[in-house]
Amino acid sequence: MFMRPTHREPVGESAAALCRKALRRCRVGLWAGVLLAALALIWPGTAQAGGLVIRAGPFGEEGPQMDAAQLSPVLREGATQPAQPRAYVVQRGDTLSSIAARFGLDVATLMAQNGLANADRINAGTVLQVGAEAMPLPELPTDGDLTRVQFWPWPPAQGQTLVMWLRTRPAIRPTVRFGARDIPVIGDGRRYWAAVPIEALAAPGIQPLTVTVGSALWTFPVTIREGIFETQEIPAEASEPILSQVEKVNAEWKRLAALFGQRNAGDWTPRSRFVTPLAAGAAYEHSSPFGSRRTYGGAAGLSAHAGEDYAAAPGTAVVAPAAGIVALAEPLFVRGNAVILDHGHGVFTGYWHLASLNVRAGERVDVGHVLGTVGNTGLSTGPHLHWELRISGVAVDPLQWVEAGD
Repeated sequence: MFMRPTHREPVGESAAALCRKALRRCRVGLWAGVLLAALALIWPGTAQAGGLVIRAGPFGEEGPQMDAAQLSPVLREGATQPAQPRAYVVQRGDTLSSIAARFGLDVATLMAQNGLANADRINAGTVLQVGAEAMPLPELPTDGDLTRVQFWPWPPAQGQTLVMWLRTRPAIRPTVRFGARDIPVIGDGRRYWAAVPIEALAAPGIQPLTVTVGSALWTFPVTIREGIFETQEIPAEASEPILSQVEKVNAEWKRLAALFGQRNAGDWTPRSRFVTPLAAGAAYEHSSPFGSRRTYGGAAGLSAHAGEDYAAAPGTAVVAPAAGIVALAEPLFVRGNAVILDHGHGVFTGYWHLASLNVRAGERVDVGHVLGTVGNTGLSTGPHLHWELRISGVAVDPLQWVEAGD
């Protein structure tokens, strides 16, 4: 809102072995090369996409397929994929002493690593950190109700969206829970997806993610990596005139939180991509990246920037980066002239500080439709566009979903 002055190999034969068998069946060398190139694109593990696939058989149920981990754009520069800390999912009958003995630890160390205050109170399903080495994730039995799970990116960082693709044997919708949050699951039949938003200020470390199908439950330890963010101090003279009016600030956020909490039908899926929300043909400085750590007026409180700021000249056209329904188009106290698009399934994008509005609430827009123009309204220190993405109400990095090259 301000301007600055590893993948697991499938059970059974390896991907390389299956490729060699396929090539031997090809009679013409040209077709063999085409097949090898295709498998390099669609076989999970052959593309270095930072995702992870767990499945119940070497081909799942219907052969290899192209999906989110292969189609998704490159993550922000500087992002790394460190090894997942070793974790253990507490089973019924476990005690801290038995778990500590299993991993060569003492109980006090195990309690300190996991912030436990009472050695006698642990619950089945809790994920405990027990060291720095990676450990296998839950196996999917070949005759079980959950036949395939894919995660991207893996492991996720603060502010990213962890995408799950799930396939079940019976036509039963799975339920997904991440930490204390219930995650919407979209789909029908036996194919589903879920988008798990990771808050920009989420504590790095392990969080349990559970998937339930019928009466069967699986717990996956998800490591949240520490992101790479700038630090910014917003001077009091810029923020105080607006932030001091607490009632107006809180009323605006309460209204937007209710809007962002809606889950309407739409076309968005994790295979969807955004284009840059500014007029094409020019390069724009990212004046304040998503997740930047901020303080206001020298206060000790720390917040994270909820969007991506683009420095652009006043009057520059702001365009829809994807199709959606205009959920809001009006002046706001903090955010100035604002537009919010509903892309469906709890996915919203916001455009703040506009000089003018070119759409009305309820209107359907396609990619490239002009929403308004860049301005300097609301809590802003110069002309720019603040572009925000919220999934299930949580602000996440919109650049994770921008089409490569935009």
